[in-house]
Amino acid sequence: MSLEVQSRQVDNGITVVAPTGRLDVAGAPALKDAIGEAVKNGKPRIVIDLEGVSFVDSTGLGSVISALKQIRSSEGDLRLAAPNQQVRVVLELTTLDRVFPYFATVEEALTGF
Repeated sequence: MSLEVQSRQVDNGITVVAPTGRLDVAGAPALKDAIGEAVKNGKPRIVIDLEGVSFVDSTGLGSVISALKQIRSSEGDLRLAAPNQQVRVVLELTTLDRVFPYFATVEEALTGF
């Protein structure tokens, strides 16, 4: 199953990127493209809604790290929302939970952005 990615603008110019499916070697380019589009509009503030992501591997994680670098180089900010248990374990095992602030819901991630 390939990764489907939906993007939407919310209040204050924040973009919510919502991938659905497996964030792996096949799905990573779709996320990269969506982040690239969101970064074009100046200082990006992006929330990646991980609720629909069923699985993430090292390539998928690499695409999230790449997104963070791209967003920070544009003086933006990135937050993760609603990761499932598997995604949280991967973030914790790689200590990336210290790099990426993640929140239980998109609404929490949007608060105080």
